[in-house]
Amino acid sequence: MPPTRQHLTALLQARSGTLEVTPYEVLLLALAAGDRSAVLEVRRGQLQKAIVFDGGAPVDCRSNIATEMLGRFLVSAGKVNEADVHAAFAVAASRGVPLGEILTERKLVTPTELYRALQQNLGRKLLEPFSWTSGTWSVSDDVPPLGSVLRVKVPQLLVTGIQKVEPQESVDAAVANVSGKYLAIQAEPPFALNELRLTAAQQKVVDAARAATSLDALRTTSGIDTDDLNRILYALLLLGIVETTLEPRREGPRPAPVEETPIEVPLATIEPTPRGAPAAPAEEVISAYLSCRRKDAFDLLGAVDTDGPVAIIKSYLWLSDRFLPSKFDEGAPDNLREKAQEMFLALARAYAELADPIRRDALIKRRKKLGEAATATAQAAPALIDPEALWKNGRTLAAAGKLREALSSFELAAESDAQNGTYAAEAAWCRYRLGVTPATTALKLLKNAIRIDPNAGVAYLYAGQVQGILGKRVEAEAYLDRAKKLLPADPRPAEAVKQLR
Repeated sequence: MPPTRQHLTALLQARSGTLEVTPYEVLLLALAAGDRSAVLEVRRGQLQKAIVFDGGAPVDCRSNIATEMLGRFLVSAGKVNEADVHAAFAVAASRGVPLGEILTERKLVTPTELYRALQQNLGRKLLEPFSWTSGTWSVSDDVPPLGSVLRVKVPQLLVTGIQKVEPQESVDAAVANVSGKYLAIQAEPPFALNELRLTAAQQKVVDAARAATSLDALRTTSGIDTDDLNRILYALLLLGIVETTLEPRREGPRPAPVEETPIEVPLATIEPTPRGAPAAPAEEVISAYLSCRRKDAFDLLGAVDTDGPVAIIKSYLWLSDRFLPSKFDEGAPDNLREKAQEMFLALARAYAELADPIRRDALIKRRKKLGEAATATAQAAPALIDPEALWKNGRTLAAAGKLREALSSFELAAESDAQNGTYAAEAAWCRYRLGVTPATTALKLLKNAIRIDPNAGVAYLYAGQVQGILGKRVEAEAYLDRAKKLLPADPRPAEAVKQLR
């Protein structure tokens, strides 16, 4: 049964606990349902993440995993090369600004590319803890000043995390007691169904719930793989969109949509100055939007603390006219008009702060303290865990016959990057070779690695070898053929095929 709102409220009041008792997805659900602004810290061994929520939505995630840093993400995505990232990082550190700002300044990526990369990287970081079956968590209301303009929708995050990363045994256990029941659409779900982008298989389950289909019938007629169906069921049940009943209960007729006359709300009431500035180009709007929450009033207006009132006013009038929302089309890509509006309002707040002598002096003192605090934080930063280096170390140890030491490296790499099928496959194969995991279990783990990453060649290689050991020659050859295509320079798939014959 999905947790009730009362249970979720009580959970957050507890402030801390273990992931064995309260899974990560339930914590996300509790913070989203309560529209909470808080920091959720999760730890598993050496791994740690601090996720910042604003009004129930994750907006930032800080971790000690090296591959989750923006620079490494951009290099792995082929957006920039490693040398340019290192050079930009040195400049960013010396100036105390985010790496992305230097990358766009040097035209290594456009602001639009940076914005999309930041969104993708944040989503990737938030998916990782779905794989953590043990560890600790704590919730704090001490939210740092928000520097991020990104927002992640928890309902979609939950569906994606459970579909891609959640361990299969956790999913199977969560839906173990629903057999023999009927599906139904929840009358008043806590989250609207239209908040989700459903795949064809997920939509099929929703349609089955609308038709009051039994779970047994769905399993035999849907054509959806059993493991995948369990994942879809768990996600929709947890979100309260779908529920199970003892008797069939069809969804009632949907009310006809009520057509309402749209209310025109002006985005801005300040008219352009007589010598109006041209509207900012799209890339400038996105660049300004990305940094507007991080910057203080002086930074937003491009001023220094020695500038007088005339210079401040001149800068404000020019910039506010440049970002005037009415100058941007409502249908522009990337919600450009909304981003311009955010910047326009930020400029107004900045001018109001600098126009007040008391608030201006307080800001100058605060800037000095923040600079000192940033230096102290940088000095106390924890050592990063690099899953790629761990994987390489594991390969070296395995080649030397040190399988137990290799397994430790592979498992930590897989825990650090649960979306990397290669790391998961190496860990599963090493466990099998050590006799820790039987062949059937190893095969299931390898299939899961392929589900995570369909291009993980070693997962197909090891799955083919295990199938051969189990005497399933046809299945083994299919896996090994795929491995040969994904690993054209690796002789192991061809050697494994010869051993089968």
